[in-house]
Amino acid sequence: MDDPNSALPSDPSVDESYTKSSRPARPRARSGARADSDGRDAGQDGAPVKGRPARARTADPAPREAEAADAPTPRRLSSDGWYRLKLARRLAGVAICLLATGLISHVALTTSYGQVIDTILMEGMMRSASQFEGFSTLITGIVSVPVMGVVGVIVALVAAARRRPTLAGRALGAVVGANIATQILKDYILTRPNLGVTTGAGNSLPSGHTTVAVTLSLAFIVVAPQWFRSPAAWIGWAWTSLMGVSVMMEGWHRPSDVITAALIAGAWALALSPIERRPRHGASIQRAMVWVCLGLLGVAVLATLAAMWGFSMSAASPGSGYGFEHFLQIRPWRSRVLGVAAIAWVSGICGLIIHEVDRLAGE
Repeated sequence: MDDPNSALPSDPSVDESYTKSSRPARPRARSGARADSDGRDAGQDGAPVKGRPARARTADPAPREAEAADAPTPRRLSSDGWYRLKLARRLAGVAICLLATGLISHVALTTSYGQVIDTILMEGMMRSASQFEGFSTLITGIVSVPVMGVVGVIVALVAAARRRPTLAGRALGAVVGANIATQILKDYILTRPNLGVTTGAGNSLPSGHTTVAVTLSLAFIVVAPQWFRSPAAWIGWAWTSLMGVSVMMEGWHRPSDVITAALIAGAWALALSPIERRPRHGASIQRAMVWVCLGLLGVAVLATLAAMWGFSMSAASPGSGYGFEHFLQIRPWRSRVLGVAAIAWVSGICGLIIHEVDRLAGE
């Protein structure tokens, strides 16, 4: 026997969502009327109501308003604390690179003590590493216009493979901008006056070879995929350090030339490289680079102080080598210590610059 409390199928107040789970729930029709499948008003028997024009069923705007309210509102980058911190660090890095370039250039070019320390570090490097002359010639010979073109094509191809053409534009823009700035500074703006404490030589600050090596390394780091970014940073660091040491071994550039070239390249790379928030491999190795660089700078300070202990400006004798040949011959150990100091100065600063550019990508 049927349940007397159950609603009849023809009862218009029945909510069919309870009886047919496969069909979506529909709102009850008001005043005992319901809308049929073709969108016309119907009475209880399903027939259209006479005398009333048919009207199209309009969609209920409430669900759309609810979905719009639930949808996440895009945030501006300026409201992201992580982004603001990265941006502040980027701007601070650019400012530090520019200020350090100006300070080192002034001290190394226009002061007697700056010229002495700068030159004696290079001369000690030359004397202590004379047996590696063939290796340094090979390293410096690699930097050429054809090599720059090949590396530029590789950078563009890597960016294209990642479907990020603007990334190649940023990286290559930093390469071109830094190298042009280096040549303008060296040839038209900066001069090295003869202060009578070293051999009179024209200005060689900043180093063009070092600028090429640093900018190409940084460009490759910027376009490298996340799984290869850490190896690219370490390879670039080793390559730039070798280039900086090689031009000092050849007697082409002093340490200040190499360091200012790396700072100029770093300023351009920090200004143009994108800030990215993406996971990456080798984050712990990335942090280790900082500590290694800081350790190298500590060694550089101690080695420079030890080698210059007891030094007097009267020890300089212009016309003898670069000015300090006799002084270094008296105690040959000074040459080796000065060579270690020069390597540590160049490697430590180049590593910190590469690390800061590398940090723009990743958490």
